[in-house]
Amino acid sequence: MISPAERLIGVWESEEKNLLVQVSREENHFVGTMTYFQCKTEMIMRTTVDSENPDPRLVGRKLLGLKLLQKLSYEGNNVWGGGTIYDPNSGRTYDARIQLTSSNTAVVRGYWKFRWIGRSMVFNRRLESASN
Repeated sequence: MISPAERLIGVWESEEKNLLVQVSREENHFVGTMTYFQCKTEMIMRTTVDSENPDPRLVGRKLLGLKLLQKLSYEGNNVWGGGTIYDPNSGRTYDARIQLTSSNTAVVRGYWKFRWIGRSMVFNRRLESASN
């Protein structure tokens, strides 16, 4: 039996089916790594870099494999928070909160200072038998 905190671990697919994020435990926190994003070709996906990042030292890093979610902690009641989410489209980092609304559905919210100033995305758990 897995602990309530570890229910977030797994592969999650955006509702639009254009993004896959692998959530795992890293030390005492949870992180989410981008493992797929929709592009015209696989070669473009594998070579696209973090060109919008405001830090010149980071603009050359590849988007594939990038940690989008960092330092999330389980807060109870199917909620993880206290961490950040990185938006590679804008180069901005926001506070993050994830709530499981069912065992296979998560609402991911990125916000600035206040939870009501932000944006939510719905992700569905990617089952083991599914493929790209």
